[in-house]
Amino acid sequence: MAQVSSGVSESPKQAITYLLPDGKVFPSEKLDSLSKAWGGVSFSHNAEDDAKGIVHLVRITEEMKRQFEEANTRREQAKASMLNKPAPDFKLKDLQGNLWNLQELRSKIVVLNFWFTSCAPCVQEMPELNELVKAYEGKDVVFLALTFNSAGQVRTFQKKRNFNYTLLPNSGEVDKKYQVGSWPTSMVIDQAGDIKMTMNSSPKVREEIASAINSLM
Repeated sequence: MAQVSSGVSESPKQAITYLLPDGKVFPSEKLDSLSKAWGGVSFSHNAEDDAKGIVHLVRITEEMKRQFEEANTRREQAKASMLNKPAPDFKLKDLQGNLWNLQELRSKIVVLNFWFTSCAPCVQEMPELNELVKAYEGKDVVFLALTFNSAGQVRTFQKKRNFNYTLLPNSGEVDKKYQVGSWPTSMVIDQAGDIKMTMNSSPKVREEIASAINSLM
């Protein structure tokens, strides 16, 4: 069961159903207030829930906080160890059936975003990521969004939300290669195929990724 830590808000237009432990639907626009009242909220889901756009709200206990912090520390250390080293290769098909091979993108800057359809912070940063795509249109920068969701789940999501990266579903094994255990995660890969930047969700995600891209141009 994948989990995403608390501390985010999202648009009430987001087509995700949040359920309290007693099964009652909770309004998305009040997530921040619930997090403050509970002292932290975890979003949990499984593949079946994700297909239906259902996310369960879980009150974070002190033990859960400790486990999250320890797991996050291990993940961040693992990701930090990948900096300035070759990005693991992968081959994934986009929604149109086109095969994307990372090795074949050498000489270009590649921006990766790891996300999934019912991830509130992933959805929250999408408008900023879409602005990045627009800003670097016509330049040798490739934007790829990898999700462990199926192609069908992503197509359903796209009917309600626009994400202008090239969408690559079924990325579960690639997520593991890149030490991704929290979502969203963004990475920037240089023209030689080395990972030059990795980051989690941030209010300045667009500025930080743009800075990393510009340093390579």
